[in-house]
Amino acid sequence: MLGIGASPRPGPPAGAGREARVDAADSKQPDPSAADASAAEARRMRRAARAAREAQAPTDPAVAGRRLLDRFDLVLLLVLAVIAIQSLVDTSGSVWGSFVTHSVTGLALIVATRASAVRPRACRVFDLLVLVTVVGNLVLVVGSSRGGRSSGSTVQAEGIWLVAELILPVVIGRRVLKHRVVGVQTVLGAVAAYLQIAVTYATLFQTIDALSLQPFFGQPVPTTVYTYFSLVTISTVGYGDFVAVTNLARLAATSEAVIGQVFLVTFVAFIVSRFAAGPGRRRDQEDEDAAP
Repeated sequence: MLGIGASPRPGPPAGAGREARVDAADSKQPDPSAADASAAEARRMRRAARAAREAQAPTDPAVAGRRLLDRFDLVLLLVLAVIAIQSLVDTSGSVWGSFVTHSVTGLALIVATRASAVRPRACRVFDLLVLVTVVGNLVLVVGSSRGGRSSGSTVQAEGIWLVAELILPVVIGRRVLKHRVVGVQTVLGAVAAYLQIAVTYATLFQTIDALSLQPFFGQPVPTTVYTYFSLVTISTVGYGDFVAVTNLARLAATSEAVIGQVFLVTFVAFIVSRFAAGPGRRRDQEDEDAAP
C-alpha cells in the first residue's frame, strides 16, 4: 500500500504497445522483391510444364532443362540460312565465303543437337567436331590458295564436313519421332530434316567431283551449282540445265531423288497428318482403340 506522497512507478509511454503490434505485423509481410521472384519462377515452371505436356516426349533428366530443347524453328532458320549462303556464295574462290558457310552449318549442328535432346557428352563431341572442321577448313583453304594444292585440301575439308552434315537429319528425326503429341515444333523439325538432306547431298556432290577424274557435270562449275542441283533433284523438278555425267554422280543423284521422295511422302506426311488431326481427335481415337 502506497503511502501518502509516494511517487507512482513509471510505465510504458502511451501508444508503445500499439506501435509494437504494428511493427510485428509489418515484419510478417513478405518482401515484394522475393514475391516477384517467386512469381517469375512459377511462371517459368508453368511454361516448361506446358511445353512438356505439348510434346509428351521422353527426355533424359540431364537435358530436360535446356532452353533450346525442341526449338526446331531455330534449326529450320539456320538450315534455310545455309541454303541461301550456299546458293549465293561460290566458296571455291572465296576463303571467307567458305568459312562463313561452314560456320553457319556448324551452328545449325550445335543447335540441332541441343534441340534434339542429345546427351551432354555427345554434344561435346559434336562441338569438337564442328570446331575442328571449321578451323581445319579455314586453314586448308587458306593453305591451298597460297600453295596451289586446292584439290587435295578441298577433298579433306569437304570429306570431314560431310560427316558433320550427315548427323543433322538423324538427330532431328530421332527426336521428332519421340513426340507423342505433334505440335508446330514437330512439323518444323521434320521440314528441317528434309531440307538438310538436300544440303548434305550438295556437299556429297562436291566431294565426288573432287575425287573423280572427270568433273561431276562434265565441266568445272561454281559451288553454287551443287546446291541448286541438289534442290532440283530432291524436289524431282529436273530442269535439265545441269546433268550428272559420271556413273558415281548419277548414282548419287538418283539416290537423293529416291530418298528425298520417300522421306517426304512417308515421314513428313505422317507428321503433318498427325498434326492436322489435332490433339482432341487423337485422344478420342486412342480412347476408342483402348476400349474393350
